[in-house]
Amino acid sequence: MKTLKSFMLLVGILLGSTVFYSCLDDDGYSPDKYSFGIATIKPLGNNNYYLQWDDSTTLWPASGVTPDFGVDKERRAFINFTLLGDSISSGIPGYDYIIRVNKIDSVLTKSIVADLGEKNDEYYGNDPIWMKSVWIEDGYINFQFESYFDGHTKHFLNLVKMNNTGTYELEFRHNAYGNIDSSIRPSAGLVSFKLDKLEGKTVKLKIKYKSFVSNDYNTVELDYKSKDTEDTEE
Repeated sequence: MKTLKSFMLLVGILLGSTVFYSCLDDDGYSPDKYSFGIATIKPLGNNNYYLQWDDSTTLWPASGVTPDFGVDKERRAFINFTLLGDSISSGIPGYDYIIRVNKIDSVLTKSIVADLGEKNDEYYGNDPIWMKSVWIEDGYINFQFESYFDGHTKHFLNLVKMNNTGTYELEFRHNAYGNIDSSIRPSAGLVSFKLDKLEGKTVKLKIKYKSFVSNDYNTVELDYKSKDTEDTEE
C-alpha cells in the first residue's frame, strides 16, 4: 500500500497559489534567475533522466543537485531550476533547454485504481479535504489540496475510476484512518495520477471529492484528450 506521510516542504513554496510555475525565460539565461513547478521525470536508464516541463517542453539536467530518490521509473517531481541555454547551442541536441537543477523533490505519483463498490469507504476512505486546484498536464491529473496532517500519521490517497456506463467519472478518495484533528493547522498536499488508462477522444472528466467546506460531495469537471489517440470527431 502506497501511503502519504507528511508533505514535503516544497509545497509551502507554492504560497497557496493556484499558479504552480513561473514562465520559462530564456532572455539572457541569467544564473540569478530561476523557475519552479511540477515536471515529469522521463527515465533514460543507468540513473539518467530528462524532464518534461509541460506537455512538450523538454529539459536536460546538465548540472546541479542529484535526486535523492530513484529515477528508474516515470514520476512527477517538483523542481527549482535555472536555464543555462538552448540545447543546440549548448551542444546537447534533442532537448529544448539545458538547465541547472537547484532543487528537486519527488511528488506522490500513482495510477488510477479500481472501483471496489461497497468497500470503497472502508478501503479508500471517505475523509474530506479542501480542494485548492486541479489541472491536467503531460498525461497526469494533479491535485493541490489541504487537510490535517500531524507529520506522523500516514494518509492514503487514491483516484478511483467508477464503474459506470461509458462516462469518465472519478472519485478522489482520502483515508486519514481516523486522524482528522481540527485543533492542528491544515497543511498542503500535492498528488498526481497518471491518466494512461483513460484513452479516447476528448472527454469530460468528472471528479467527485468530499469537501470540508460543505461537508458534502463536490464535483470538478475537466476536458481531457489522450495524447496517444486522435480525436475522431468531425
